[in-house]
Amino acid sequence: MKITIKDIAKKLGVNASTVSRALNGKPGVSAQLREKIIQLAEKMGYLPDLTAMGLKKGQTKIIGVLIPDISNPFFAYTVRGMEKVLRPIGYHLLLCSTNEDPDQEVENLRTLASQKVEGILAAPVDSGGNRTIYKKIAESGIPLVFFDRIVPNVDVSYVITDNESGVRELVTYLYKSGHRTIGIMTLRARSFTGKERLNGVLKACKELGITVQNEWIIDGESSEEGGYRAAKRFFSLCRKPTALIVSNNLMMLGVMKVIKETGLKVPQDISLVSFDDSHWNEIFEPPITCVAQEPEQMGLIAATLLINNIFHDKKTSRTVLKAHFIERQSVAKI
Repeated sequence: MKITIKDIAKKLGVNASTVSRALNGKPGVSAQLREKIIQLAEKMGYLPDLTAMGLKKGQTKIIGVLIPDISNPFFAYTVRGMEKVLRPIGYHLLLCSTNEDPDQEVENLRTLASQKVEGILAAPVDSGGNRTIYKKIAESGIPLVFFDRIVPNVDVSYVITDNESGVRELVTYLYKSGHRTIGIMTLRARSFTGKERLNGVLKACKELGITVQNEWIIDGESSEEGGYRAAKRFFSLCRKPTALIVSNNLMMLGVMKVIKETGLKVPQDISLVSFDDSHWNEIFEPPITCVAQEPEQMGLIAATLLINNIFHDKKTSRTVLKAHFIERQSVAKI
């Protein structure tokens, strides 16, 4: 049961207004009584209603954060970067996971708006599915910043990775290693990053004369489970390419599970590269070559852009970060 100011007041035999003044550092309470109230509040497990306090002051000091997948370490590091900016200036994060579901995204956005958040940091589910509600939020005066993904034609600040440049580095590396046939495990097709990475691979392959057959393009659904299912289909093909590009870190987990189950060897049987790095990429045998993003830096920049929008101006800022290439031992030289 939630402890209230009235509960503390009743326990001490004082007015609720006296407890409120003591807990909020206001005058009119003796030092001895204030200390007694604070100690009892801590003992009883009292937690202030930050939203109600904020509304009385005209601000809630709450920032809403929408992420697509709470299990993905990429977003955990991004949120950590946001906290490094927001917590020291007294802001609290209200974290919502959309689970890559557009309907859940709408529900979360409405909840955040009803909680009177002072701003929203969002990695949108689809590149255009919920454009209308994002536009309404931006037009309502709630500062909005996109990170990792954007919704085209919604005029707000954002920070993303240069996906096309990143996948081009992977394709070029495979080409220089002698590979002329490549498979692609894609993210969810409607996501901004999914479209950017797939189009980037296909464009680079076309320019270099690398073959990509339709059956070699498989949807990994952006998740470990989806990557596992897609890898099962991929490795059952009669004719396979010599290399596979996996479009995020979670799907690589699913791919490596199938490789272990089937007894395949990397890179002898298939060469692997990944967009995104994770600690497991380093401990796989062999370690996985990849392009790595900077999620914590992305979170720092996104939060800074939002604070600038809240306190200064509404000028739109667009930041594109470079992914960096990490060579390991998962690609065979042909």
